[in-house]
Amino acid sequence: MQKFTADDPATRYEDIRMAPGYTTPDPFCSTRPDGTYHYPWHQYYADTDALWLALEFHAR
Repeated sequence: MQKFTADDPATRYEDIRMAPGYTTPDPFCSTRPDGTYHYPWHQYYADTDALWLALEFHAR
């Protein structure tokens, strides 16, 4: 997964290799002052054909 500061490939600031079974230690999104969730610009990619699903649970 790659994270960007804007909708521009030149602004990539993080590149995370996500091998099978990888789990993230921290939530990907952040919370805005009004309580809504914000996801930074990002993209998922695979070196080979792949089928995957990204889930994030937000407990309230």
